[in-house]
Amino acid sequence: MIKRSILAIATLVLATAAPLTVAGASTAPPRGNLWAASQNTFEHRIHVTGWAEDPASPAAAVRVTFWVDGRYLGSTSANRPSSYLNTAYKFPGDHLFDATFTWAPTAGKVTARTRGVVTTAPSVILRTIAATHFYPGPSARIISVAKRYVGYPYVEGGASPSGFDCSGYTQYVYYHAQVHWLPHNAEQQRHATGMRRIARSDARPGDLVFYLSGGYAHHVAVYAGGGTQYAAATVRDGVRYQAVWSSYVEYRTDWH
Repeated sequence: MIKRSILAIATLVLATAAPLTVAGASTAPPRGNLWAASQNTFEHRIHVTGWAEDPASPAAAVRVTFWVDGRYLGSTSANRPSSYLNTAYKFPGDHLFDATFTWAPTAGKVTARTRGVVTTAPSVILRTIAATHFYPGPSARIISVAKRYVGYPYVEGGASPSGFDCSGYTQYVYYHAQVHWLPHNAEQQRHATGMRRIARSDARPGDLVFYLSGGYAHHVAVYAGGGTQYAAATVRDGVRYQAVWSSYVEYRTDWH
């Protein structure tokens, strides 16, 4: 009788302990998804979004690596908050990734991989998808080029990154944004072929702001929207992002 009692107790202990062992140490591999991979063919950048999580450590952020047509693109942490993910998957931590990488060649397929919380573990493919491609419109291209040179020096007569004056800057920006070639002179740009005056309410980021005195333009800047602009301002300030600082201005465009 005693032996039977001991055997029954041992069987009960094993039956109740086994589920606790499985639940306490998950052996499921890392999981996730690559939602989208889009390539800006003007800026030569790839933007990726998705999520990743390791059941072995549900609250920990994991590292995700990306590959384009078998070549390494870059990596990022899946550590951004997402109320959708927390609700849909009941995650205790933040597991969204949203990153942009420089990539010049036309991208074919993009793959997202992770090793989870153990960096020496085998790499798990989350998903492979075909990249989408887009070429931004004139406004986005102009602003993209204009903002690259904030902080560059002002040089009288300059029209290159080694130094810009006001019209040299707008000439350079429009040319490299693949919009139009403009002359290197504010008043001449004001009356360039196709350039027309528009109301301030119709001005879009990328249009030109001409500063007037005596009916002539003595300064020009790239309108950035919301009463702001990019301009090769002064020798002291160089190229800067600033407010439109005068009421004696007119807005002109040759692309919309």
